[in-house]
Amino acid sequence: MNFQLKNAALAASMLLSVSATAFAADAMLATGGYARQLQKMEMMKMLDADGNHMVTAAEADSYYNSVFDVLNKDGDDSLEASEWAGPSNKTKIDFATGGYSRELRSMKMMKMMDADGDHKVTREEFLNHHRAVFAKLDTSTDQQLDAQEWAKGLLSK
Repeated sequence: MNFQLKNAALAASMLLSVSATAFAADAMLATGGYARQLQKMEMMKMLDADGNHMVTAAEADSYYNSVFDVLNKDGDDSLEASEWAGPSNKTKIDFATGGYSRELRSMKMMKMMDADGDHKVTREEFLNHHRAVFAKLDTSTDQQLDAQEWAKGLLSK
């Protein structure tokens, strides 16, 4: 009986561990690599346009509009796989860390952002996805992220 109880406890522990890991990266919002790269303070500084150590929703929107513009090589307001992860994926986005740029441009992230499943990410899908990321980070719901909220990031909970 003790053996069965220990096995049940071990199985429950493993299940909780796997569930926590799966939830940590929030399968609907990010891969684990993307979440880890985003929550670095260097990335927060890049989004913090006015340098006040807070990232507002407006600053985040402005930043992600700029990222979209860099990726949207053909200017058609949608990103196809060739723009997302084609030859240009070797080029770092100048105003992002290399790790963040690489993780953002993974095909897994593209698929997460492609809300309608048409194998393209429109500007609106791109921004809506990042607005959802912002909302998840904004635990105080004040439309701005401080360093503590940023550091907890998508990997918390």
